[in-house]
Amino acid sequence: MSRTVPVTQPSHSPFVATAVELLVLLAVVIALAIVVNPFVGWIVFAVGLVLTIVHIAMRPEGQLRDAAQDTVPSSVRVERRRVLVVADAPLAGEEPARRIRETAGESPQLDVIAPVLVSPAHFATSDRDAEMEEAQRRLDASLAWARAHDFAATGSIGSDDPETAMADALRRSGAEVVLIVHDGGDTPTRLEQRAFRRADEELAIQVVHVRV
Repeated sequence: MSRTVPVTQPSHSPFVATAVELLVLLAVVIALAIVVNPFVGWIVFAVGLVLTIVHIAMRPEGQLRDAAQDTVPSSVRVERRRVLVVADAPLAGEEPARRIRETAGESPQLDVIAPVLVSPAHFATSDRDAEMEEAQRRLDASLAWARAHDFAATGSIGSDDPETAMADALRRSGAEVVLIVHDGGDTPTRLEQRAFRRADEELAIQVVHVRV
């Protein structure tokens, strides 16, 4: 049995805050250009942009480790092993099923998250609604796959930062295994690469990578 967990809005990545900060900076630039001097306005904008980028790039490590330790205790005893599935691509084929059973037994509980995939280079002009719809399709396809393979599964749309999406899910329900599903034809974005590297480095539980 599989179902979609009702969610409001998934947590936002630092790029949402960045977009807001850039809008504020632009407003400051316009004000300074009108009141003082255009050159001064652009200097303020350039300095603010550099500081914002540095702030994102230097995000501290440990978010996933802390999330795994901060799992909210459940009042319901769960006999099945929990598998957190990070569906950057929809679950498909037999390889994911084989790896799930190999690491978590025949009757695990899957918690599928479908992060909203946004290219950082196009964040300011990205179509949030279209990206949410694409994540929903990825989630629906993954839950349908789980039903077809007789896995109990729940699912939700995750943050537009894969690392934050994993941390949210770990805090919500915990996991004994993390299964990261990649699209074999695509190169992971820098955000995805960082999230995957930190999952391997920070989590004491088993992290499995599968290409579909």
